[in-house]
Amino acid sequence: NMGTAINSPMAEYFPSIVGDESKFYYTRRLDSPNGSSRYQEDLYVAQKDAKGNWMMSNPIQELSSGGNEGAPSISADGKYMFITVSQEIDGLYLGGQAKGLGSCDIFFTQKINGKWTKPANLGSKINSAMWESQPSFSSDGKTLYFVRGTPMRSGAVKDIDIYYSTVGEDGKFGPAVKLPDNVNSKKEEQSVFIHPDNQTLYFCSKGHVGMGGADIFMSKRKADGNWGDPINLGYPINSSKDENSLLVSPSGKLAYFASDREGGSGELDLY
Repeated sequence: NMGTAINSPMAEYFPSIVGDESKFYYTRRLDSPNGSSRYQEDLYVAQKDAKGNWMMSNPIQELSSGGNEGAPSISADGKYMFITVSQEIDGLYLGGQAKGLGSCDIFFTQKINGKWTKPANLGSKINSAMWESQPSFSSDGKTLYFVRGTPMRSGAVKDIDIYYSTVGEDGKFGPAVKLPDNVNSKKEEQSVFIHPDNQTLYFCSKGHVGMGGADIFMSKRKADGNWGDPINLGYPINSSKDENSLLVSPSGKLAYFASDREGGSGELDLY
């Protein structure tokens, strides 16, 4: 468990880390202050002290609103980030500051003079009237992986699968493509993460054979460019509880993930 500097009695998940591993970004789910929904998601960041310990995390104020912002994918240099933003009751995003295409959309923001810029919607090649979330940008800057599902009136999302979009020679994202059926099962796949080696894909699934609840799986890119059949990461990462959002550090020596296993601070914790 990453401890009280990161975790709280609320749920923490969707980690992302900069290249030198000195700053750690993630999502925290809070009670909603405006009563329009039960919960609100915000982006948090923690920094290491001189001894290499995580200091108390704080919300990123310039990226916070009364709605939901989360699921960050930070660049190695910490200068740009993809995030997920939810549509609010008035149909707008980010407290009325932005427009989108419906439900959850993926946005882009840059850090300039120590502050994050107003997030920009990635547009119709990535976003749609469907639910798009949980981006992961490849280290070579060429491919964005994310998940897409069908929003329901109840607020739930069904048919969640992993998609990707490749940056073309013009520097723009191409049309989103769904990963094949050996990766996407008949049930939901979420929290996709592309390793910095660009050859290893991690994600959580309720559709592949697991240990109970949602488990974390790995797929390796084959010589022909296709993704191999997913492998369950097994114990001690997976348990009979829910695990998701695995992140492997750039050094390859540490992995971070979320779990609601017993012994945590409450709900999902980061480990």
